[in-house]
Amino acid sequence: MTRAMAAVLVAALAAPACAGATAPTAAPEPIDVLSYLVGDATLYPRFGTAYSHQIVDTTRQEVCWVKYANPRSFECWRWDDSFVYHAVDHAIDGNTGESYRFEDGRWMPRYLSGDWSLDVRTRIVWFDRVCGIDVRRSGPFTYHQRVWRAGERDIGGDLGVRDVIILEYAPDDPAGGPTGVEHFSFARGAGWYEWDRVGVAQRVFNRIGGPATPVARETACTVR
Repeated sequence: MTRAMAAVLVAALAAPACAGATAPTAAPEPIDVLSYLVGDATLYPRFGTAYSHQIVDTTRQEVCWVKYANPRSFECWRWDDSFVYHAVDHAIDGNTGESYRFEDGRWMPRYLSGDWSLDVRTRIVWFDRVCGIDVRRSGPFTYHQRVWRAGERDIGGDLGVRDVIILEYAPDDPAGGPTGVEHFSFARGAGWYEWDRVGVAQRVFNRIGGPATPVARETACTVR
């Protein structure tokens, strides 16, 4: 066998292996979820089927959303390099004055690569309108979190086509057992624009306008 014939034979034997080989797929670059949670300040306040205004405090590493154009009705989340945390929900059913917080408020990852989920076993502290602890609604609490990147979509109103992530929150309420699953939708550069509780309600806030209502932070309760 000549050298030329040998070279052809080696190439022929190697060809099937090469043809079947595929290059490794690179892992997607993680995204900083703050680029979705915190929207451009010029896009707030907003309305649609509900009102929303965003208040950001970078020193506290906190973002709050005012609801119902009422400074006493707000929800705040905080962040560090590992997680975004649920800090307080002070907007129970509009304007009851009640609020709650979690002892472990891990809410979503700070950096997201693909789908993410977490089961959190913690305690909930429920406050009445005068900041007394409601022992009937406070105690052990479990909630299940899932976050995924939904890709680009037209989110309507004044916000147009944007890349979206969705947070799914499924709580187990100690006072009433499992409750409805909630979805929070966030668009890159525009922040929180939609919320729904499965089978119950949907709220969209994707049109620019309305009063720039502040947060009445002094009304938030702390554990006594």
